[in-house]
This record gives sequence, structure tokens and C-alpha cells, in this order.
Amino acid sequence: MHMMNIYYRSLFHNFAYRLGQVREQLGFVAPLAAQDYKEVAALLPTAAALSLFRTMSPADQQHSLRVCRKLRARGCKDKDMLAAALLHDVGKAQGRVPFWTRPAIVLGKKFAPQLLTRLVIYPENGNEEPPDRTMHPQGDRKGSPLLYPEDTTQPRSSIVGAIPCGRPVQGGGPVHAGHPVHAGRPVQGGRPVHAGHPGRATLPHWRLSLCYAWYHADVGADLARAAGLSERAVLYIRTHHQPGGPAAELHEVDEVS
Repeated sequence: MHMMNIYYRSLFHNFAYRLGQVREQLGFVAPLAAQDYKEVAALLPTAAALSLFRTMSPADQQHSLRVCRKLRARGCKDKDMLAAALLHDVGKAQGRVPFWTRPAIVLGKKFAPQLLTRLVIYPENGNEEPPDRTMHPQGDRKGSPLLYPEDTTQPRSSIVGAIPCGRPVQGGGPVHAGHPVHAGRPVQGGRPVHAGHPGRATLPHWRLSLCYAWYHADVGADLARAAGLSERAVLYIRTHHQPGGPAAELHEVDEVS
């Protein structure tokens, strides 16, 4: 009986949390105060990064600042991690990711994962994969060290177990060029073999929104790099959906905030 009570309390808490998210995304949230923006500005390295933060919806700004504050309350002093916390959802900004796409991704992963992965392509360049900079943030694939070595002792993640958006993971680390499997499809030269994908300009709006929802971490990472964040902060943003990745602490706090 005690275990059942714990289960139902947990279920109710999760439902209440998700309901609160819906309420926020529908616009029932106050914008940040001037003092809040001062706090954000002090944690971001450039004026361009602050401007990027302001492109997010009030709900995503509130969420991102909440995640950042919770990290600091836990004792996090990593400036790159805190900056990443403030911009981890910036790939959703400016209407790229409408609210409906979030439940669509969750339901698609659960009930139609193969269909979902056929629908999504990387929206910024018409390719199915973003540029492979996750493991090699200096841009030199052959010479730069891995910031987060892959754990090859673990079995490959299934397509259903892939991260909620972005690139599938293998053993807790991102899949990068050279691995023979990507979301159940063969790869060639580091990219999935999947002919016939349209470019961004030809995608219907609903599908483009779905693509941005899936790849918002990669899109946000590229925006953050352009705004002057460090390569490590960019890595944190790109991998913030990975529970065992470089941004594991950010992922943990984000999941309950």
C-alpha cells in the first residue's frame, strides 16, 4: 500500500508538472523583470548572447533561468554550464518549434519511431544530419581530442531509446562519423544513406516545425556558437538531452524544471 501511494503521488506530481508546462507555453507566464535580465546578462559572455536569449518566448526564458538558478543552488560554478543552461532551448525560439510539436515528438517516438525518423531532416541545410561537431568542437575531426569519449562497453541505443531530439546516442555518447548504424539505417561516409529527402525550402511548414523540434539542440548550439559562447558551452547545449553525456547535470535539472 505504501508503494502504491508513492507511485500515485509521483504520477500526480508528473501530471501537475506537465500541466504547468502547457499553461506556460500557452502564454500564461509573466515576462522576466529587469533584475532577472541583469542576472542573465551577468552569466552570458557577450551582448549577442543576451540578445539571443531575448529571442526566446517568455515561457522558455522563465524555464531557462529556472534551470540556471537550480544548477547554481546545487553548487554549480561552471560558467560554461550556466551559460548553456540559459540558452539550451534557444533552438526553439522565433516560432521554430510550436507547442504542438512537443507532444508529437513524444507520441511519435512511442508509437511510430520509424515514421518519425523518416520525417525529420536537419532543417538548417537540408541534410539529414547536422555538421558533425559534437565530438570534435574545434572543427578538426582528425586532430582534435574528444571532449567526451564514447563508452563502447554499452549496447547501442534503440531508435525508441534515442534522445528526444537531435542525434541518436550510443552508450551515452553521441553517434559520430564512422559508426555503422544511425537510427536503424546504414551510413556511408559518416552520414545516413537515405536518398530522396527534400531541402528545407520544399518542406511543408508542419514538417519543418517537426524537424526543428527534433534538432533544436543542434540548431541552438550553432546559434550559441555564433553569439560567442565557448566551444564547451556549445557542446553542453548540443548534448543537453543526453542523460549520460557531457551536460548530464544540465539534463537532470532540465527534466524537472
